[in-house]
Order: sequence, then C-alpha cells, then structure tokens
Amino acid sequence: MMRQGMALGAALAGALSLAPPPAFAAADFDTGLYVGASLGDFSADLHRTSDITDTHLNFNRNDASRIFGGWRFNPFLAVEGDWSDYGRSRAAVSELGLRARSRAFTPSVVGTLPLGPVELFGKIGEAFYNVTADTNRGRLIDSSGNDPVYGVGIGITVIKRLNLNLEYERIKFSEFSNADAVWLNAAWRFGNFETRR
Repeated sequence: MMRQGMALGAALAGALSLAPPPAFAAADFDTGLYVGASLGDFSADLHRTSDITDTHLNFNRNDASRIFGGWRFNPFLAVEGDWSDYGRSRAAVSELGLRARSRAFTPSVVGTLPLGPVELFGKIGEAFYNVTADTNRGRLIDSSGNDPVYGVGIGITVIKRLNLNLEYERIKFSEFSNADAVWLNAAWRFGNFETRR
C-alpha cells in the first residue's frame, strides 16, 4: 500500500510540474458539474466469524478503479457519487485458494479548502457494497450492505478544468478490517452551464 501510494504521489507531482503557471486560474469552473475516473490501490483484512484473527488479503496492484461525478455548489462544497471496483485479491500463502472481490456505489459530501492553485479536501459518504469471497471449496462470503466511507486528499486544477488529486480513503466494510485505499483521481470540471450562458 505504501509503495503504491508513493508511486501515485510521484505521478501527481509529475503532472503538476508540467502545468504552466497561467493554467491555474479556474474561477469560471468553481461551480457546476464534474466527472472523472480513478486508479488506485486497496488493502484489507478479511474478517471471518470463525477466525480468531483476520486474514490479510493482498489486492492486485493497479487493479482498483473508480468512475465518479458530482456537482460543486461553490468552491467549498460539493456532492458526489462514485462506482468503485476495489479489485481482486488473494490471501497469504497460508490461506491458498481464498479470493475476494468488492464493489461499491458511494454517494458523499465533499468539502474543499482552496489554497491558491492547491486544494485540500475531505469527504464523508455511505458505501452501498457487495463483497464476495471464495475458496477452492466454494463460496465463503456473498454479502451486501452499507457502511461509512471517509476520505482526505490534496489536488490541483490545471488548464482551468482538469483537476488532479491524490486521495486516501478509509472504508468501514463490515466484512473487512483495516480497509483503505489510495486513489489518483482525474476530474474534468464542466462548470455551471447556467452562469456561462
């Protein structure tokens, strides 16, 4: 997880370094519609009621993905919905044959603090998810439910509309413990169509 997060951070820093200074002005698009996509890394321990300890799952790198869209009411507040696929996983060597997959739809509220060209943000939402886990003997878990999600991150907007950010997300899935993700997000801000007429 840490190595993947560092790689995503380096990619974001590289993208930011390519942006010319005049590209940071984005006031015309501080409100309105935006859509985007993400690549990430997910890590979790699978909780099984028959176990005293949880089983650590190694999720494939670069296997987590997400699409999202939202509406910015102003530079400080937005609502967002995303569909996340947290990728496929395999357990440690001692648990050969255990595989898991999880997906979720998450509506959330996003608060942003603009600091010049840089933005800090936090979000809170509710994940409506499905978790499956299989062993060589068959299906172990097939569970759906909803649990809270929290995220924080830092980003920047370039060429007026393209927002790039790095996000850490904590997911409170009932079937997992220590479930978190690091995302590299890219969003295109269309702006408020009403005010641009």
